[in-house]
Amino acid sequence: MSVAFDSNVTLTCEIAFDSNPLDSSQTFTDVTAYLRSFETTRGRISDLAEFQTGTATVVLDNRDNRFSPNQSTHFYDSSAGRTKIQPLKRLRIRATNSSTTYDLFHGFVESFPVQYAGQGYDASTKIRVVDAFKLFFNATLDGVGWRLGISKLGSTTRLSLTQAQELSSVRVKNILDSFGYSNQAISTGQLQVQTQPETDDLLTALRKVEQAENGTFFIGANGDATFRDRNFRLTNTTTPSATFGQGGGELPYVDIVSAYDDSKIVNTVQRTRTGGSTQITIDSDSVERFGAHVLTESGTLNVSDADAASIAEQKVVANSIPQTTVESLSFAPQQNTGLWAKALGLDIGSFVEAKVTTPSSTVETYDLFIERIKHKVDARNKTWNWQIGLSPAETGAWILGVSKLGIDTNISYT
Repeated sequence: MSVAFDSNVTLTCEIAFDSNPLDSSQTFTDVTAYLRSFETTRGRISDLAEFQTGTATVVLDNRDNRFSPNQSTHFYDSSAGRTKIQPLKRLRIRATNSSTTYDLFHGFVESFPVQYAGQGYDASTKIRVVDAFKLFFNATLDGVGWRLGISKLGSTTRLSLTQAQELSSVRVKNILDSFGYSNQAISTGQLQVQTQPETDDLLTALRKVEQAENGTFFIGANGDATFRDRNFRLTNTTTPSATFGQGGGELPYVDIVSAYDDSKIVNTVQRTRTGGSTQITIDSDSVERFGAHVLTESGTLNVSDADAASIAEQKVVANSIPQTTVESLSFAPQQNTGLWAKALGLDIGSFVEAKVTTPSSTVETYDLFIERIKHKVDARNKTWNWQIGLSPAETGAWILGVSKLGIDTNISYT
């Protein structure tokens, strides 16, 4: 079932009580009738930062005790003599607007804590949910540990992963397949990667491939482990997916945070691949104007010094000069029906446009990528806050061997 948030949107919250975390097919139980509120956060704070584990907090009505693990009336496996209310069950939140259903969060339950308010006159369960990054962090390439839903507790299993020099996207898929995580959305990489230490946890291993490609790796709203190559953003800046502003035909925001400072300047990059020499790129003019802002990356999986050098140059060109930008936008989508499809459908990496009207009536336009998405929803009081964190979009492309640095261009690769 689903519950109407308003006349435009219905909500669904489901938990896979009858499935193991890594089952390729999940059987979900609808718990929407008990949904009071939820908050979700996914993404990273800027385009220079790592993607963090996505989190959600889901509050369910528990006055009939059905979500308490110490009862045997609801969600109980009588044949096994144990509750189905267990950590790491999958949970997903969806919303439907105009006959289209969107995923808002897909993750794994960390805990089912029961809260008693009003001296026991009310009870709720405040469930904490995390995305698949937590599972990846808890496993290693050599497989020392417990494989959920397959191994017996206390035994040791190994992930079958035969490494060789290979395309970055092939490495990502091989790691995910060896772990048994089938929810994948992988674009074809542009660079080869070396073999890597088998003592790394899977999250570290996947992040090293992301670093070597200079791409992005995150968990999508539908639970897909998403890998995008280094050119993905440069080739997806033709038409904005949405235009936000206060003018006619623009989708209105309720709050805006702009930024112009030195926190994201990178004018010196020292990048060293495993088995290679340090490649250094410096924007001397930026260093003279703003001081040295050094990014050091060592032990990368690049297979050649040339690859390491090209990435170092790309990062300096993109970040050596501070930009005035829009850092975040907040919305109340229930106040404008045109916002719903964007609030529910846009994801990390979406290319959008923000227009700001100044006191002098001039309009400033910013091309942006979405880096972080937050939803805060009160299903009972019918309030919905949607917030997106943003970074500047580099809409030009600098082709190595063709363009000249400093002529209003950015680096791309063919």
